[in-house]
Amino acid sequence: MKQAKHPSRSFWLTLIAFTFIVNLVALGWTLSRAAEAGIVLPRSVWGVMLMLYFGILLISIWLFVRILRVGDLPFENLRLDSFFWRAFSGILFLAILFLIPYVKFTNEIGQSVKRPVYDPGMMLILYYWACWWAILAAMAALKVALKTTWQAGFAAALVLLGVTYEILLRWNAVTTYPLSMGWSEGSRYYYASLYFSRWIYGESLPLSTLHPTRYLLQSIPFLFPGPGLAAHRFWQFLLWVVLTAAAAWVLSKRVILPQEKAFRWLLAGWYFLFLLRVGVYYHLQVMVIIPLLFVSGKHPWRSLAAVVVASAWAGISRVNWFPVPAMLAIVIHLFETPLPNASGSMSLRQLSSYLSKPMGWLIAGVGAALLAQAAYIPLSGNANNLEAFASSFSSELLWYRLWPNESYSLGVVLGILIVSGPLLAILIAAFCQWKSLHALRWLGILSILLILFAGSLVVSTKIGGGGDLHNMDAYAVLIGTVAVYLVSGRIQVEEGSAPLKIRSHPIFVTALVMPMLFLIPLLSPYPTFNESRNEAAYRQLVQIVNETGKNGPVLFINERQLVALGDVNIPLVPDYEVVTLMEMAMSGNQPYLDKFYNDLSNQRFAAIIATRQNRIIKEDGPLFEENNVWNSRIAPYILCSYHSDLTVEADANRIEIYRPDLDASDCP
Repeated sequence: MKQAKHPSRSFWLTLIAFTFIVNLVALGWTLSRAAEAGIVLPRSVWGVMLMLYFGILLISIWLFVRILRVGDLPFENLRLDSFFWRAFSGILFLAILFLIPYVKFTNEIGQSVKRPVYDPGMMLILYYWACWWAILAAMAALKVALKTTWQAGFAAALVLLGVTYEILLRWNAVTTYPLSMGWSEGSRYYYASLYFSRWIYGESLPLSTLHPTRYLLQSIPFLFPGPGLAAHRFWQFLLWVVLTAAAAWVLSKRVILPQEKAFRWLLAGWYFLFLLRVGVYYHLQVMVIIPLLFVSGKHPWRSLAAVVVASAWAGISRVNWFPVPAMLAIVIHLFETPLPNASGSMSLRQLSSYLSKPMGWLIAGVGAALLAQAAYIPLSGNANNLEAFASSFSSELLWYRLWPNESYSLGVVLGILIVSGPLLAILIAAFCQWKSLHALRWLGILSILLILFAGSLVVSTKIGGGGDLHNMDAYAVLIGTVAVYLVSGRIQVEEGSAPLKIRSHPIFVTALVMPMLFLIPLLSPYPTFNESRNEAAYRQLVQIVNETGKNGPVLFINERQLVALGDVNIPLVPDYEVVTLMEMAMSGNQPYLDKFYNDLSNQRFAAIIATRQNRIIKEDGPLFEENNVWNSRIAPYILCSYHSDLTVEADANRIEIYRPDLDASDCP
């Protein structure tokens, strides 16, 4: 009876439990930090925080017991409907939205601070603790401003905060910094330019063997005259945000009724955050959008065409995505189409009719992906380098990266289980109502998830991967789609079965909080640069390259966007760009490497533009295997025939100009 009278009771119990956990963690973390830093808490200002943590723990226990006994809280039915209070609450939410990053930036939370006034570790604990209270305040503000329930206010607060911070985080990459930000950023714009190579370089050049569809989408700015580096960065920002938002919206629109507009927007916002926190790249979203838009039990030929088109896109995207469009279509079919006569005995004809679509999609989808890849190889101009398309299968697998390591502190397994944990809990809660769906449907859904989970784990162990969760993308898309279907209430159950209902506040609250746990630590101010220094470094590099180019070809291993964007006036040397060179080194493509070694020994290039090369072999550290591959298969051969003649330094780059060494020695 109490549950019926107070339907929000479990929500408040969950929030109080979370508050208890937040304060318990803050308490334990504070005691640990005090012991580490030699802080005597009773004599320190941090002792006040310790008392506050204890006090809130006691209040949380009291509130928890009160709700269990009475059923509600005194402020649960709070109503402040006047224009003043609603406007004030809206302003309060905006203030919280601003203050969470502002406090972090101005106090340099989580950064190395010279001569800090307060202990940085204690400040970090206090900041994260305060963020939880800021989220609760944001919930109250939106509850009043939007005249909604506490649950809706909480969901809206987490989604709006998360989406805003995610977009700001992506916007930080849109700068006017004149050189590559990161070792491979400039590579993306170069590979995008190859789709218009005849126009840009005056000759047809081979396209990329890696991620062709990503570079196809990134090539669009080259259709317009004179886009600079900042414009390309802005376009990539739009690709991340718009395509991910489109995938999230299409899924939410498909499963949520039109009259539930608020729920539809909130679910889309949450799915947007989930995809970006895992790291599902924008070119892969195309394979999510097409099946969700066009697969339908009422339109078999349209559905088949959607699977074929999306799978063809997969064929020139990523090998582990070859079956994903078909699998996504199968999940849609399993959720939206009940078995005929499931409660009775089905005939073999009925069963084969039900399974014919999924099997046909899978065969047609994988076939389309293979055909698309086979067609792309000669069309891309790489028919003489077939090994490059199989590099994923010949690269070393580093199984230890599944577990916590120096390259990724959580490890892939723990990381993906944390991020997708609430969704797995939704799946388990639904499976407890397994009679609502035929066992065959459950078998199909669980098999797809298990296959993609295992396959994604294997891909994550490939050398060059495992430093984050982005190789778990195929699994993430499917578990996210399954979870959204399960909470939507739109699954077509078997005739006579009870509808599937997932109403668990602990799971929902955890799912909403999870993106913020990863986002807030990543928040950073918009980058600032020494513009005069960087401009001088850029101009120095351009001048050196233009002068050297008069004496012979200049190889850009790094910073090749300078050629693609026309910043330097020299012919392009299309070979040996850093991303492809690294991939060939990791996969042991000996014919490619032998050609590289031969060009170096013959001193084909008048100069090589690269980062600083060395022969240091490491035994540990982040990504030390990748370092060792480069420093054993690439760097020694450069240093054998070339020497560093000049260094150009900017804020985020140290670029070496290597010239032929007339006294070449010490060769491998």
